[in-house]
Amino acid sequence: MKISLPKFFISLLTLSLCHFVTLPQAFASSLVVSPPRIDLEGKPGDVLQQAIKITNSGDKSITLSASAIDFIVADDSGTPIQITTSASGRYLASPWFILDKPELTLSANQSMSIIAIIEIPADALPGGHYAGIFFAPKEKGALGTTGAVVTPEIGALFGITVAGNIKYDALIKDFSVKANVSEFGPIEFTAVIENQSDTHIRPNSKIVIHDMLGRQLAELPLDEVNIFPFATRTLTGSWNTVWGLGRYRATLTSSYGPGLVTSRDLSFWIMPYRLIASILVILLVLLVLYLSVRRHLIHKEDHRDDEIDELKRKIAEMENRTH
Repeated sequence: MKISLPKFFISLLTLSLCHFVTLPQAFASSLVVSPPRIDLEGKPGDVLQQAIKITNSGDKSITLSASAIDFIVADDSGTPIQITTSASGRYLASPWFILDKPELTLSANQSMSIIAIIEIPADALPGGHYAGIFFAPKEKGALGTTGAVVTPEIGALFGITVAGNIKYDALIKDFSVKANVSEFGPIEFTAVIENQSDTHIRPNSKIVIHDMLGRQLAELPLDEVNIFPFATRTLTGSWNTVWGLGRYRATLTSSYGPGLVTSRDLSFWIMPYRLIASILVILLVLLVLYLSVRRHLIHKEDHRDDEIDELKRKIAEMENRTH
């Protein structure tokens, strides 16, 4: 079974070369590696080749050494870390690399290519294997004394997927909302996904929101990020609603492999209690005013009845006197 290595994982590694290789500003800003990331697939025993072009766009000559280094990603932010061959174990790939030019000298505005030959061992385990080819100044004196400035354009990163019986497994370790009861939106969600596969995964995740009547109100796609084997990544999403009232249900679904989906539900409330309290106060004031006016009208009507009765009594007395 073959899978393609998602490019985003390689991009993350490229952006993180600063942890391992630094060049002086003058040289770092002038070196360009193409392509900066390479995705390859192969079977155990295959021999692959890949050309890498490096250009010195500066105005000084520089001698560089090239070497292959293993990487893994173990933290929640997707930051790659360098590891030794003895420690890299399951995911190493650097011993598979042979470079036709482990050292090269580039004149000003010169480009040169090197060939990386990748020999996949016959007993290579199925799944993802990761390594990068990095270029560093051969002479320490070339670093200068002005300090190091990092550039992501000093290495090419490889993701090699070895075909075979690749195990896919992932779980949602946490799915939560910032507040179980919110007065107004937006509603902020956090999800933590753990990869328990033999290779990295790039889950396609979304949050679907329903109201108390079961009506779908929103569908929120989450960022697609790569998750290294046995590492976790935190995803965030926001439902940009303002008004709401009652209980809502959010369902997170994450598709992470061939036909494989994991999901999790949570409930939350939107209750604009201050607005409701204000409305109740206004209604109460209106009720009091209504009762006051009604009482006044009733009292005034009763007073007129008394006057009419008094008038009737006086008329009756006058009639009695005339008789």
